[in-house]
Amino acid sequence: MNAEQMQDVVALCKFGEYKFEVFVDGRGEIYLQAHYLEKDTVTGKPELQSTRRWFLSPQMTHSEIVQTVFKCAMTSMEHRTREWFRYKDRAVFGPHFNVEALWSICGDERSFDAR
Repeated sequence: MNAEQMQDVVALCKFGEYKFEVFVDGRGEIYLQAHYLEKDTVTGKPELQSTRRWFLSPQMTHSEIVQTVFKCAMTSMEHRTREWFRYKDRAVFGPHFNVEALWSICGDERSFDAR
């Protein structure tokens, strides 16, 4: 299946205000990405948001493409929840933490919460 055929399948998928699109990058790889308008969690200004890119293989079936669109929506909603959820006014489960900073927390015994 080529990118145009994949876009035809993707166009059959709907999820709220999301716009799903298939594109080919400079290396010829095919990807799915969604865009939606939402307030920025820092500035509060409405901005066009983009999901991560999801690789699509030319060998994918119709069902696999639809499932990938669904996974894109599900992962995006988790991401949005992590951005907007607050504990004491901080996004403690935020998706944008540096992995090295998280790693350092894991080495601190005081960071571990157990009975």
